[in-house]
Amino acid sequence: MSITTDDTISIERTAGLMTDYNKFFQPSSIVLLGASGDPRKWGWRILRNIISGGFSGNIYPINPQRDEILGRKVYKRVSDLPETPDLAVIVVPTAGIVEAIQDCVDRGIKAGVVITAGFAEIGEKGVALQAEMVNVARKGGMRLIGPNCLGISSPSHRLFAQMPSVHPPSGSIAVVSQSGNVGATIVRRAMTLNLGISRLISTGNEADLHIEDFLEYLGRDELTRVILSYVEGFQDGRAFFEVARDVSKRKPIVMIKVGETEAGASAARSHTAALSGSDRVFEGVCRQAGIIRVHNMRELVNTGCAFLCNPVPKGRRVGITTFGGGWGVLAADACAKLGLEVVKLDKAVIEELDSFLPSWWSRNNPVDLVSGTLVENNVNHIIEVLAKYNKTDGVICLGLPFPALERAPKPLTDEDKLKRRQLVIAHYQNVFRKIKSISEKYQKPIIVSAELFAPRQYVEEQDILSAITEVNSMCYNLPDEAAMVMHGLATYGEFLRKIS
Repeated sequence: MSITTDDTISIERTAGLMTDYNKFFQPSSIVLLGASGDPRKWGWRILRNIISGGFSGNIYPINPQRDEILGRKVYKRVSDLPETPDLAVIVVPTAGIVEAIQDCVDRGIKAGVVITAGFAEIGEKGVALQAEMVNVARKGGMRLIGPNCLGISSPSHRLFAQMPSVHPPSGSIAVVSQSGNVGATIVRRAMTLNLGISRLISTGNEADLHIEDFLEYLGRDELTRVILSYVEGFQDGRAFFEVARDVSKRKPIVMIKVGETEAGASAARSHTAALSGSDRVFEGVCRQAGIIRVHNMRELVNTGCAFLCNPVPKGRRVGITTFGGGWGVLAADACAKLGLEVVKLDKAVIEELDSFLPSWWSRNNPVDLVSGTLVENNVNHIIEVLAKYNKTDGVICLGLPFPALERAPKPLTDEDKLKRRQLVIAHYQNVFRKIKSISEKYQKPIIVSAELFAPRQYVEEQDILSAITEVNSMCYNLPDEAAMVMHGLATYGEFLRKIS
């Protein structure tokens, strides 16, 4: 006699969940209903993105009027296909959507992405059509993403079944967004930082699968380390809370929830038919579920990226070092407003800093050098003193030593420019490697905010930022950004300690 335990049920559910979602994110073949030969139409753009993204499986365009599009054989009906595809991408007009879903169900297709708009977001007629579409799909055992969405991507599988021509590399950041436009913007921002994506999911109206379904999947997805999410509202608030709290135990969820104002809530209803709910209630949900709530896309990407290259702090106490007083004051203010504690320095710490800093240093936290020294070894020494201090849980470093470049000959040859570019890149990578080694030694996050000075005729700041990510580090632009990132890390640390 066998006994089924709760753990066994959980394992079986997880295995089933991953198998179901593999149809979406690791399909062996795709059918595109609504493929078009007109480059102005979505059906052409999506087919082009699937092909140019490098998808290696079979691609079956459906269009009754065409024999070939973009060099691919076109089929008139789903029933004509030589095999049952894993995934259907549907971009037919709304009048034909139910028939298209029925064709997929009849062929045995179990996963579909409905990109077509014109459903619940436009009113009662659209609500009824959306419900009919879902009813047909569920009767046939088919699950749907959308409608009114941008599509999905899974770079590890070379899958880009989406409208924008954005092909990020494979990485550890998952993006799940009720707005396709916002989701694509987040991906592009990550790409400028030389970071990759595990999954992009544009959920749209969430007629069938909801935000919590995707969070549950991403919580089990081995490729995903951090989840970035944009949300306008929830279909089932209780289910969302329970899933989010469970997922947060394993990996961080960083989220923008719009609709804080009536203007925003109204815009959300007309965009994806989302019910935004009480903002005060959502704040409470975030605290209890371990969600790190942010309020704009810059904070979303900055905070999410911090989890990829920093340990989670054990508290909210910070030490700050700065090359200029103003930046230090701004950071201290920002930290205090966010509930971070800018700790007082003990006599022993001040004496250790006295042993190598100039006589005019501030003797306070922030440790302000008043631009007194930009020597790299001194900067690392200050960071290490603050990191090993038993009253700090993390360090914010404002400003970095500049790369030392000899006077440039005139005119500069291309070879000279290349050498100087390489020197600048190597300098900043070396600086961040040393900072990272201190962070790992004391298991405390060290958040850097600095202007990355370098002559633009040699290298752009964006190139330096990309090089920094190659050594698994990040650099933020302004003091308040550093404070916000530290706040996000500390908030997640508090949640983990609470549930433990």
